[in-house]
Amino acid sequence: MPCAPERVHALMVNPYPPASGGTTVHSGEADDAGRGVWWGVAIIIVAVAVAVVFGVATHGDDDVARAVVGAQAGSLSASAPTGAPDGAPGDSADGVPFPVLTGQQGWRPVARRVDHVSDRRVTTVIYASDGRRLTYSIVAGPPLGAPPMSRSVGGRLPVVLAFDADGRAAVITVRSGHSVIVSAVGVSRAALVRAARAG
Repeated sequence: MPCAPERVHALMVNPYPPASGGTTVHSGEADDAGRGVWWGVAIIIVAVAVAVVFGVATHGDDDVARAVVGAQAGSLSASAPTGAPDGAPGDSADGVPFPVLTGQQGWRPVARRVDHVSDRRVTTVIYASDGRRLTYSIVAGPPLGAPPMSRSVGGRLPVVLAFDADGRAAVITVRSGHSVIVSAVGVSRAALVRAARAG
């Protein structure tokens, strides 16, 4: 009488045993996903801020920003600003005071001029430091639209947009409901952003 085949029991070993002692292993993917979500939220916040401050539709006002830089690049025939002991220009335009850029930034006001660009009064104070010049303009009327090809810089509020015009690096922001445009040649964009946020 044939014997019944012998049963063989295989012992299966889990090649990935659970960590002992309460140890938890993370792949890092969850952390990366969390950072990605926060970056996405930050980008949306900046985009909304740009739309609110500069408007979604520019209605041609973007050309005014570049024209203002053109005026800044023009002749520096201007009157000397009324200076103050602390280095302030002692001047304002449309209720917006020009900032004190001495001290850490080292810019002192040396000239002031008024132009009219597209029926808007543009009041400019020219600052100097180590042979370089920086122009700071306050534009009358409601805020201008965002110039084409401009980009948000600085990473925090208030929103500052960077663009180039007439061979000059420029930034635009809004202070007290008016556009402020700062431009220069041979000056870092970071310095322009600091000047635009001063005041």
